[in-house]
Amino acid sequence: MAPTSYVDGARLGSGPPLRVENPADLSTVADVPTAEPADFERAVLAARRAFDGWAGTPAADRAAAVLRFLDALEARRELLEDTVVAETGALVASARTLHVGGAIAQARDAVRLHAAMPAEEPNPVPLDALVTGGRVAASVLTWEPLGVVAAIPAYNVPLFLALWKVVPALLAGNTVVLRPSPLAPLTVLAAGDAAHEAGLPPGVLNVLVEAGSAGAELLTTMPQVDAVSFTGSAAVGAAITAQAAPTHKRVMLELGGKSAGIYLPGAADRAAAGIAIVMRAMAGQGCALQTRVLVPEDQKKRVLDEAAEAVAALRLGDPRDPSTEVGPLISAAQAARCAEHVAAAREHGGRVVAGGRARPDLGGHYFEPTVVDLDGTANPLAQEETFGPVVSVLGYRDADHAVELANDTVYGLSGAVYGPADEALAVARRVRSGTVFVNGGYIGAFASSGGRRHSGDWRERGREGIRAYQQAKHVTAVSA
Repeated sequence: MAPTSYVDGARLGSGPPLRVENPADLSTVADVPTAEPADFERAVLAARRAFDGWAGTPAADRAAAVLRFLDALEARRELLEDTVVAETGALVASARTLHVGGAIAQARDAVRLHAAMPAEEPNPVPLDALVTGGRVAASVLTWEPLGVVAAIPAYNVPLFLALWKVVPALLAGNTVVLRPSPLAPLTVLAAGDAAHEAGLPPGVLNVLVEAGSAGAELLTTMPQVDAVSFTGSAAVGAAITAQAAPTHKRVMLELGGKSAGIYLPGAADRAAAGIAIVMRAMAGQGCALQTRVLVPEDQKKRVLDEAAEAVAALRLGDPRDPSTEVGPLISAAQAARCAEHVAAAREHGGRVVAGGRARPDLGGHYFEPTVVDLDGTANPLAQEETFGPVVSVLGYRDADHAVELANDTVYGLSGAVYGPADEALAVARRVRSGTVFVNGGYIGAFASSGGRRHSGDWRERGREGIRAYQQAKHVTAVSA
């Protein structure tokens, strides 16, 4: 049976079927019944009704229920791995370690983190201010759930992104309406079955798939929804912000990126390998990937030659073939976007040193791993998010110039600096980005990530990622 939407403890789906396409060979993975706008409204109202009971459940009991939910997903692990390969074109190894295994492991760590966080904290009020007229005052900050949360993840790592939103929201006492991307809904739809098997009360977690955006627009406008958590493009993020404004929802956005990898003079020999990593990572479909590579001007030619050689050696093809290193893009539109960006780069003086072509002859939505030599950030390829296996290389004169180039963008999601630790740290402190890695870094449930400017607002994961789904309340009391 194909997975279906799940609302108020029951399966549903009466709308026209949504064809989910395998981007590697254009075959049909599944035809999924869609939810109608009225179903989204039902889901929101069910979540509203369930909220008081779930929020009033002891935190330890909520955590136990979430762990049962994750156990139910774990029991489906092989099916989920196979599904995410089929619907996104993810490589088999990536499906195992990141898309499914990594997603569930980080969600379990989020449960551990939440258990260690206080539900209330004393405010740092000076002692003399707390003792007034012989009476002792207390000033405490308490943390409460927001209410109904609409969770809207992107297609590139669908289950991973969904759990980043759903698990902290549920742990904090919120109820959730989860709307997966129509491009890759199947893995996320399994969350409905897992919630049912885990015994989550009806309405606590609802999962609905649609072919268009009418349901998502309802989630961002209905007054019964208290918060929207979205991962996707900056343009859609701006639309969601506008739609949510009249009802003053909290809007948590993780949007696009044009992240820079700065290679200091002694580390430029690492740049070619770093470029290849971008290509292998979901065929470049990651908003935090370092798609702008900055190297010393006097080493740029060598880096470009090494990058061209490294990229040309990458095997593009069937994601189920263990020898494949770069899989397909999610859709024909995404392959066309890559081609358009490369063409625009050429028109503005960019030089393609590797790749540069769509490869429909391979049977799916493939685009060659591509490296483009740019002479500055005025080139549109240095400014616009491509979301594919396309990396630009720019030269810099000195550290100040490298920082200037890295910060010359409307985005601010992620970045990295490579080189001697003391020099790299000094440069990293000047990069305006939500995350900066120095010679590598940690990604996990205990450290948050998030963007600035057109890359979004708020944080996901870490303490901040849990607090994002909570509302602070100041409680003060004076002894009688």
